[in-house]
Amino acid sequence: MSIFGVDIASGSPSARRMPFYSLVILDEGNVAGFHMISRHKLIRLIRERQPEIVAMDNLHELAADRRELIDILRRMPPTTKMVQVTGAERPQSLIKLARYHGITFDRTNPLQEAEVCARLAAKGVGVVLSAFQERTWIKVSRRRSLGRGGWSQNRYTRKIHGAVMGLAREVEKQLREAGLQYTSRAVEGLGGYTRAEFVVEAPREKVRINPGYYSDAQLLVQSMERPELQYKPLLQRRGYIIVGLDPGTTTGIAVLNLSGELVDLTSSRGLSSSDVIEWIAARGRSLLVATDVFPTPGGVEKVKRAFNAVLYSPGGDIPAEEKIALGKEFGYRNDHERDALAAAVSAFKKYKNKFLLVEKKSPPEIDPDEVKALVVRGFSIENAIAEFVPTSATSVQKGGQQDQRVEAVDVLDSSLDASPDIAALRQHSQQLAEQVRTLRSYADELRSRLAEKEVELNIANGKLDRLRDKTAREIKRQHEIKIRDKEIERLRSVLRSERKHIKKLKKILERQRKAEIIEDTYGLQRLKPLAAFTRESIQQSIEQHRLGKGDWVFLEDASGGGRSTVELLHDLEISGVVAGGEPSPAMREHFLQNGIAIFSRSSLPVQMINNMPFVRQEDVAAAITAWEEEMKDRLARQQAERLESLFQEYRVERKKEEKRKQKLARGPPGSVN
Repeated sequence: MSIFGVDIASGSPSARRMPFYSLVILDEGNVAGFHMISRHKLIRLIRERQPEIVAMDNLHELAADRRELIDILRRMPPTTKMVQVTGAERPQSLIKLARYHGITFDRTNPLQEAEVCARLAAKGVGVVLSAFQERTWIKVSRRRSLGRGGWSQNRYTRKIHGAVMGLAREVEKQLREAGLQYTSRAVEGLGGYTRAEFVVEAPREKVRINPGYYSDAQLLVQSMERPELQYKPLLQRRGYIIVGLDPGTTTGIAVLNLSGELVDLTSSRGLSSSDVIEWIAARGRSLLVATDVFPTPGGVEKVKRAFNAVLYSPGGDIPAEEKIALGKEFGYRNDHERDALAAAVSAFKKYKNKFLLVEKKSPPEIDPDEVKALVVRGFSIENAIAEFVPTSATSVQKGGQQDQRVEAVDVLDSSLDASPDIAALRQHSQQLAEQVRTLRSYADELRSRLAEKEVELNIANGKLDRLRDKTAREIKRQHEIKIRDKEIERLRSVLRSERKHIKKLKKILERQRKAEIIEDTYGLQRLKPLAAFTRESIQQSIEQHRLGKGDWVFLEDASGGGRSTVELLHDLEISGVVAGGEPSPAMREHFLQNGIAIFSRSSLPVQMINNMPFVRQEDVAAAITAWEEEMKDRLARQQAERLESLFQEYRVERKKEEKRKQKLARGPPGSVN
């Protein structure tokens, strides 16, 4: 087992200058030390070696505040325990803890303090910091921003959202295969998901999904943070319990701790003795087994012997009224649970005052429950406490007791010498001594067998761990192969799409070359074909024929379209349009308003060569000259109409002005001029 002991060597997490740390590594008896290493290097060593425990006297020496500490804990391996050896609610000094466990060190040497932290953690001293819940949060989102986009924005968006949806489904599949419970929420977008979130009811180390980037999507996996930091004992010990038992067809069992608090209460039909013993053992170490009747039932005696516990019997049946009063505080569902509760509470009340004295007299470094257990088994409070204090503190007292025992043995021997049955008693004593030697030999043999079994168990556990590692590596390899296969298939799809696009471009290029050859050979002007007068046809001509500025368009079907379609051609800055039929006056007016020359096929003859439209350049020049004349006439007409309109407005205003003058000259009605 690898244990890291850490102590701050210089600086402070809240200061501007980053702190430095001392690190001591305990690994199967080997000790290695590192002095004045940065926090970055410390975290890197922890991530590389993945120790079972990282021990410090104060975990907040790693970070300036709670948020920074949480961020550091997220970077730690999931299996590493962060241990604070001095405790949490009532922290003790490191010097006091080390002295109690027989460890001496120089408190001015950070390396020695780090080693003390590691050795105390190896003994099970300290509390484990728990900052995360037993739940894991998984988020699948876009890896790239969609941006403002262009003509292919929707296709690009569908591709990104499709990648997010595909990765979310892969995560959901892995969670189902692992048998993990989860809830999910997805936000739908164009062609897939914009993001998806999963809350898995399992700790991070059991969710074997690796975060990272996957093509157009990204995956984030984190433990869910607790509202408050929690500290749990590093060495989990089952506490002592008081068991109240009501055997019969329906068995009632009540369990209290040594503080008189209810741990568990149940009743069930058909419970065997082994079922009862197993149920009690799962809830703690049985110190007292109590019954509410006298004499003690055989089922209670059997449970008491199984746990080597102390039996409590009230000396007579407890009245029903008293049972109701004893169980009322905790509540019960039936008479069997009431009787079991009454027995347990009655046993607790017998020892309650002694338990309170134990808590008052016990030193802080001694577990009061251990002292209570000895008191229940017949020790006085002082002798029970003396069992847990260092030997030096009780050597004088034990020496006096030993002298008293020697004197008692001498008195016993002298009395035996004076007795007439000395021979019989000595023979019986020899038989008992021989029986003790035989039992000790048998116990030694059992211990050796147990040691052999433990060795075999360790070997089997090692094989099992190796098989688990091999299986985990195989599963990871298969997962990586699946990811690569999907990436290969995606790239193949992209390659097929690009090849189609290249083939289309080659056709366009070949057509362009043929048109250039015809133009150079025959002196013709090429027209860019437009199948229909719609926005879709214009977009298609842009992609296939590179329709753009200065081009002439051959409009095969002049029907349809409108002002917006003409404005789209105007935005492309084309030179002119030749319609396959006669354009309507309204359509012609739209073209003239946008300054685009439009001609019918009859006025500008079109020649089809290799299915491509051409016109003679001299015809184009003549048509342009005629169109310019037409535009001049049109402009002159518009100016004349504008002047005529101004004259008409002026005449109307003059007439109105004359009428107002005449009205003023006549004066108001009834007046005399």
